[in-house]
Amino acid sequence: MQPDERDLDGWTPMGAVWRTVVEGVTGSMAYLADKHWNVVACNDEFRALIPDGRPPSNIMRWMLLDDRARHDVLVNWTEDWARGACPALRRAVTNHPADPALIDLASDVRSDPLAGPIYLATASSHPLHPDGVVRQVNHPTKGPGWVTASAASPLPAIDAMFVMMQYRPGDIRPHQPPPLSTHVR
Repeated sequence: MQPDERDLDGWTPMGAVWRTVVEGVTGSMAYLADKHWNVVACNDEFRALIPDGRPPSNIMRWMLLDDRARHDVLVNWTEDWARGACPALRRAVTNHPADPALIDLASDVRSDPLAGPIYLATASSHPLHPDGVVRQVNHPTKGPGWVTASAASPLPAIDAMFVMMQYRPGDIRPHQPPPLSTHVR
């Protein structure tokens, strides 16, 4: 099922608003995922990141288990992408231990010969919020470059995630912005 065909889990009327926001983003890749990392909306720039142009039904499954993602698109997959995603998946399972979709996803990741050992090796790692993370990609149409992520949780579904990724071409890593201070003056 394509993201455009998915229900936004009863987010109506907010679901339509968020779909409009995501699909209206230009100049950056953008997607909206639910608490299971199912892609419920995305824009054309995000579709262009996927080699066949069809967005994955589940972004976590794609990042950790899809061979095209691991070998063709997500550069330095083991150290950057997988070591960042596995702790997030583990935290979701810990926070929702009876959720069958999350349990199945974690089981598939643990069973995978590439992702499984990373999932186990990152057992004590703390998940990093993807906001501000800079990762290298090999964009199918734009070539080698970097994406800088901006992420937020929509208020109607706090476990959901809105992610935008700004692409910059080239081999030189762009500056990763420092985390925002929580100190209010």
